[in-house]
Amino acid sequence: MKTIFFATTNEDKIRIARAICEPAGIVVEPVALHIPEIQGEDPEVIIRDKVQRAFEQLDKPVVVSDDSWNIPALRGFPGPYMKSINHWFKPEDFLRLMHGVADRRIILHQYLAYTDGTVTKIFTSSAEGKIVDEVRGHHDEFPSKSVIALDMDGGKTIAEALEQDPEKVEERYKNHPDPWREFAAWYKNI
Repeated sequence: MKTIFFATTNEDKIRIARAICEPAGIVVEPVALHIPEIQGEDPEVIIRDKVQRAFEQLDKPVVVSDDSWNIPALRGFPGPYMKSINHWFKPEDFLRLMHGVADRRIILHQYLAYTDGTVTKIFTSSAEGKIVDEVRGHHDEFPSKSVIALDMDGGKTIAEALEQDPEKVEERYKNHPDPWREFAAWYKNI
């Protein structure tokens, strides 16, 4: 078994990483690091900076992840700022923002970056969905999860999908389109 350090405290991200990596023979070891995150419009610039800072603190091969959300009807808003928006917005604020908007599509762009100090590699994936018309489910940390239904969740909001029994949530993690799949295939062979 190989081990990779994952700089995050996000339990959902840890579960997804483990669900994908462990069957590939990779142990995911979460580490809590304080990584000041640069702000900007380009998610790849942000993730490259974040992984470099994580490596400087840990001095071991490390992986970081970051998400960028694109609402086409709002010209790509909120992009890499969704974490901040979730701090300010309640689920109802997202609904007000989309009031009267016919195109309710939203696209999740996920970024995963690895570095060992010499090699830096970026992995990406995308998942489409829509912003629903009413709050469904509850998620304290990320209110947007109560109003976003990804296509892979069969009409459930992310919050509703995460409120299912543990076996269904684990199955969701295993089938989630995620950059961890490409990472696991690459990392087990280096």
